[in-house]
Amino acid sequence: MANPWLKIPASDYEAHMALPEVAQAQTLDALFASELAEYAPTSLAFLGCTTGRGFEQIDTTQTQRVVGVDINPKYLAILQSKYGARIPNLEVIEADFTAADFKIRPVSMVFAAMVFEYVNTRDAVVNIERCMAAHATLVAVLQLPSAESAPVTATQYTSLQLLAPLVRLVPPNELSDACATIGLWLLKEDTIPLKKGKAFYCGYFRKGG
Repeated sequence: MANPWLKIPASDYEAHMALPEVAQAQTLDALFASELAEYAPTSLAFLGCTTGRGFEQIDTTQTQRVVGVDINPKYLAILQSKYGARIPNLEVIEADFTAADFKIRPVSMVFAAMVFEYVNTRDAVVNIERCMAAHATLVAVLQLPSAESAPVTATQYTSLQLLAPLVRLVPPNELSDACATIGLWLLKEDTIPLKKGKAFYCGYFRKGG
């Protein structure tokens, strides 16, 4: 059975995420820009990068290697066409980052937003740790439960509802516990309010403390 992520047009996903009643794209863009400024990574892996929204904020004089990982090859083709010439040493990888054989050359920062809801937490963090250089930072973004709205907001972009059966909202302590068992130590955490009573949890982890 095909992964539902392969059935969602890029145009639907981008438009849905940017709708005023969702506004998650804008929030993630601001968060990504903030973390690039704070951590100034020399190398970066963006897991679940889709079409590369936010990549325009990468300062390639500072971040000299960028790895975009996604399961949807059509999303990655758009990313490549938009940023291939602008970002030297851009690596575009079509993969499930929780697969047993997944590995990339280690980076100094991993950005993983709204991906843990669709994967096994333990498998995810084990593979992420392998991709992190010594003292690298993981920025992990989880969607928190809302009493007002379903995890996948209903909009005119109905293809997004294909994701509804897959979503499992991960408790922040489940993520932090899984990270701690493999030496990814929690630096800080934050909560960002969203529309319709939703919120993002942001956990910041350092490899090796």
